[in-house]
Amino acid sequence: MIRTVRNLGVLALCACLLACATTQVPLNQPLPGAERGHPAYGDGYALTSMLKDPKGEILFVLAFSGGGKRSAAFAHGALKGLREMQVREDGITRPLLDEVDYIAAVSGGSFPAMHYGVFRDKSFETFPTEFLKRDINAFIWGVYLLPWNWEWLVNPLYGTNDHMADVYDRLMFHGTTYNRLISNGLPLISVNATDIATGLAFPFTQSFFDLLCSDLTTFPVARAVAASNGFPVLFTPITIKSYRNECLGTRPPLVPPPIYGGTTAELSREAFVSRSLNNYLDADRVRWVHLMDGGIADNLALRTLSNALVALDPNGGILNTIAANTRRVIVLSIDGQAASDPTLSQQRIVTGLGQIFSAVSGTQIDAYNFETLLLLNSQVGQLVRAFKKLRCDDGPTVKGHPCDDVRGALIHISLTGIEDAAVRERLQRIPTGLTIPDQDVDDLVAYGSKLVQENSTLREMTSGLDEPAPQPVATPVAAASNRQPHL
Repeated sequence: MIRTVRNLGVLALCACLLACATTQVPLNQPLPGAERGHPAYGDGYALTSMLKDPKGEILFVLAFSGGGKRSAAFAHGALKGLREMQVREDGITRPLLDEVDYIAAVSGGSFPAMHYGVFRDKSFETFPTEFLKRDINAFIWGVYLLPWNWEWLVNPLYGTNDHMADVYDRLMFHGTTYNRLISNGLPLISVNATDIATGLAFPFTQSFFDLLCSDLTTFPVARAVAASNGFPVLFTPITIKSYRNECLGTRPPLVPPPIYGGTTAELSREAFVSRSLNNYLDADRVRWVHLMDGGIADNLALRTLSNALVALDPNGGILNTIAANTRRVIVLSIDGQAASDPTLSQQRIVTGLGQIFSAVSGTQIDAYNFETLLLLNSQVGQLVRAFKKLRCDDGPTVKGHPCDDVRGALIHISLTGIEDAAVRERLQRIPTGLTIPDQDVDDLVAYGSKLVQENSTLREMTSGLDEPAPQPVATPVAAASNRQPHL
């Protein structure tokens, strides 16, 4: 009895100490010039501004799915595979990884994406020890079991995921803000979370922070990763503030007006995207944005790319800048999602927490991935056609190649591509969490690299760029189209 009272006294003392020393959660800041009604829109960490100086003739997008450390290791392997592949342009041979312009990521995939975005080549040396082979689940358990981590119980402004953001910063990111990513240049890293008020994907890019009249440059990258990985119930939201009132009614120039009027117009994807963006411009409606796991809205990390393509002006703008130098459009989806559990349909009762968490984080979140892939495949085709038109409007040849020598492909690489059935089933059964055995990490990295390097479509799309353009024999347009087996 005395021991119990003593233990309760210790816990009470810890709670009092936590209440007296509350942590100040770092909030996002307003855009420079917002207080004068002249916010600095259009600059910063946004693809439209960073692609003004494209890297090469390949517009290359990567997307890393959710799926905990299983997906993180698989995506890290894909990065290694791209670094080991070579592409030759303008007489220069370089790693294919250097061609990547944009990496979108959700949940577990956000860790390797952001770590590479911050540390680049050094990430291949440090990421395995700092994250992949570290027991991150122990830190999660510590949020709930260690009294000195219980500030979230007494401080309403500090949640469990605020604590995990501090953990990720201490283990991996060391105070890095988006300023570092801006100075690093392409590829742009779009870590995506879910706005729980709307259920829509929210990417950490300046374009979306412009909607809130907020500056992304000083925001800690660890908080973005925590938001993207904030599994519901287990973690509280990461919250960011809208400074829309301080912008005095000024609109970001690239945000289209909301589309209404007529059933057909209202049901278009353009209308849906425009209305979603314009909702954030209503200062009375949106004062705070509460963000959780990006996999809730889109576990493939492709929806924000899809929405961005919808919002682009097909007749020019940034497309004009990109089109002149683009002959290949590649969207490479790296999907580390686990297989669904077929035994659930054979059981009368499902009560295990592990089974329920696995179903929620796997089967349900993954349910619409196929439709997302179909949508993106169609949009890649539309983008290729737009590039051809813009290039051919300037003449029959561009830099010595036929103006319509543009091809594109959506390539989906997943654990289902592993030929060894025993290995495939073992890796697909890894639970969605942030601690897995070292051997599983090594195998996921190895297969991520192997499947990327052996993908025939990727090899075909990235070969022959440096070869002289063939001389037309009879009908140049027909000859060019015959050389396009993809989109």
